[in-house]
Amino acid sequence: MNITFYPYHPFSVQNKKITVCSTSSPEVYTKLIAGMSGAQETVKFSNDQYELMDYSKAVIWGGDVAAINLNHLFQNRLIKKFAADLTDQQRQKLTQLDSEIRSTILDAAFMYELTLDVNQEWDLQRMIKFYNLQFSTVVQHDPYGIIESIVQTAVELNESKIITLINVSHYLSINQFNELVRLVATLNVKLFLIEFSEEVKSDQYQKCCYYHIDNDYVEWRYE
Repeated sequence: MNITFYPYHPFSVQNKKITVCSTSSPEVYTKLIAGMSGAQETVKFSNDQYELMDYSKAVIWGGDVAAINLNHLFQNRLIKKFAADLTDQQRQKLTQLDSEIRSTILDAAFMYELTLDVNQEWDLQRMIKFYNLQFSTVVQHDPYGIIESIVQTAVELNESKIITLINVSHYLSINQFNELVRLVATLNVKLFLIEFSEEVKSDQYQKCCYYHIDNDYVEWRYE
């Protein structure tokens, strides 16, 4: 997939290799974020055949790691997939437990001299939502855990969009970033990182597809 940020040649974002675009220009930084977040149409997206794609089909915007809510980003889709992937045995068990709960509620309702009933319609997804299947709070307070969960969830959901995060280097140690590089290399996921940096860091990103735009708007490429 390609990200076109005029007047530069398209940035290529592929599976299994992190793509990093850093810049020392505040103007470039703000315009690139505006485009990747969907706030402005400052960037264009295309597939490998350079056919234009709508923003909604091209990007998963994560933004700043500290502000990411994993449940807001993925919970509904994850619950839907979870419900679809349950085995017949697991479904039967949940149906049985649901029936027992309804029966217990009705038995308890006999304490009133009223004609009461409960809804007998069973909705598996609604049941899972009621018990609030969600990402662990431990993960959501760990920057590396958040990023790892994002890329692994994208794989589980067969997501082909470009996951976009900003200033990941502020939250990860060098060892953690190298571990992220190794993780992404094993997964069919597209990860695009935007960084504000005063200098070119080609050594730090030597295992990534790396682009840098300096204060003079000159682009440096390390693909």
